[in-house]
Amino acid sequence: MIEELKPIGQVEKPSEIINLNDYLVSPDEDIPEPIPILSIKESGRKISIFTEDNVSMIFGPAKSRKSALIRSICQAVLSGENDKMFSNYYSNNIAVFDTEQSRFHCLRSTRIIWNMTQQAINYFCISTLNKDQKKKIVEDFLMQNPDCGLVILDNIVHFVGDFNSAQESSEVTEWVLNMKSKYKTHILVVLHENASSGFIKPRGHLGTNLMNLCETAIRIQKDPNDKFQSIVSAALTRGRSFEDFALTMDDQMIPYLNDLSPYEKENFKL
Repeated sequence: MIEELKPIGQVEKPSEIINLNDYLVSPDEDIPEPIPILSIKESGRKISIFTEDNVSMIFGPAKSRKSALIRSICQAVLSGENDKMFSNYYSNNIAVFDTEQSRFHCLRSTRIIWNMTQQAINYFCISTLNKDQKKKIVEDFLMQNPDCGLVILDNIVHFVGDFNSAQESSEVTEWVLNMKSKYKTHILVVLHENASSGFIKPRGHLGTNLMNLCETAIRIQKDPNDKFQSIVSAALTRGRSFEDFALTMDDQMIPYLNDLSPYEKENFKL
């Protein structure tokens, strides 16, 4: 095989040099624990589920009340706590990037959060943007709001063209990791789950990639024994897990979180 000749005077551009010491973890390093953003209250203790510089996930079937769970999370971070969640995080700067709802329904969501907390959050309706524009608006917001502790991407599947593409899934996963590390924020991604019966996991290659790097993955589904409530479960946790609990809503779409009764625990299976 004849090697292709390079024009005289052309010099190969050296590859980027990576300083190995920048990535080496030494046992004598003094690294503080990640700062907790949100915890679950259970039996008198607090179980941390979201911390700074990390990624978590909410997934479940369509119409399982994922948006209501997001409102409960926002309520706890903004107000300090609710019936099942606790937060003493220093910043209540929250951003939600909604890729599915219309502007009217986004307005309704942010008004419900206001009614629950008397505080406003940064709620963006980005359903009309393409995938690159979606990334750009998230990056621009974080650049302008370095104190934002919690970013919610609802639904991250719309940040890719094909959620079953290994390449696109890898690229958006790397982008999420880069954003959370660069801005020391927590990124909560929301996905639907695969519809295949007996095979419960977030949708596609994208869901698999994100599941592997999550600090906490939370599954929500409608209670098969009570259509008026949903069950919130710890599908995956990096630290201590938490017990299932229930989510219900009133006529004003305000969510309420409650422990399951002994009967409900006995009759519900993840």
